[in-house]
Amino acid sequence: MVNYNKLSGETDRQTSTRRLHNAPKYDKWRRDDLYHLAVQKGIKNRANMSNEELVAALRHAQSGAG
Repeated sequence: MVNYNKLSGETDRQTSTRRLHNAPKYDKWRRDDLYHLAVQKGIKNRANMSNEELVAALRHAQSGAG
């Protein structure tokens, strides 16, 4: 399969940075909303996470790392 980013000359780091820049601002979200999105993303141990930990985990998931 052809990857547009590879054809356009962008590196994986550039596309990852752009993806993080365009990521939602989770800091203002309610815990219920963060938790629901964490369920959808399949984040483990989400029930034991604080809001800050959920935000970090969601950003990590958004970046495509892991």
